[in-house]
Amino acid sequence: MIYMAAGNSRRFGSNKLFYPIDGKPMYRHVLERLAAICERHSDWEIVLVSQYEELLEQGRTFAHQTVFSPESRDGASWTIKNGLKEADDTEAFVFFTADQPWLREKTMEGFVCEMEKQHADLGSVCHGETPGNPVWFSRKYLPDLRALSGDQGGRKILKNHPEEIRWYPVAHAKELEDVDYNFDNNLIVPDGAC
Repeated sequence: MIYMAAGNSRRFGSNKLFYPIDGKPMYRHVLERLAAICERHSDWEIVLVSQYEELLEQGRTFAHQTVFSPESRDGASWTIKNGLKEADDTEAFVFFTADQPWLREKTMEGFVCEMEKQHADLGSVCHGETPGNPVWFSRKYLPDLRALSGDQGGRKILKNHPEEIRWYPVAHAKELEDVDYNFDNNLIVPDGAC
């Protein structure tokens, strides 16, 4: 499980990963849920990747490995590639983003379990026709992931191989919403998010 907590937050106006939601920094919501899930699945591990040393220091409690990725300022591909350096012997990689604080533990665990069960090559959560994060890649796609550049993410690979994707539907679109904007210190979140 590669936890991508390295974005530049350009649209947000400040570092959104540290923005407090329900009394804790945004990045900790999904990370804490992943840690709880890993307690039930001893063969699952979290690799926390960030360009922020403070975040890595704080997140060390929840992750199995941390990766400092200063290159992430140049795009998501660097976060992906640097995370993969710590996961070379793995059969599959699941990428989670740190700006989806309403993604439920049940959804995350169900998605990974289903992808394992199906021996999926590619997988993605979705709500209706809308794809979202997290996403799953088997080892087969390791060269494609390493070939990404700039701000390209794994979605490019999914678009190139739609026939390989196993979809995992979620009931509530709010789970897949990410937090992108903060106008006048008012956090902009999806309507009805809890």
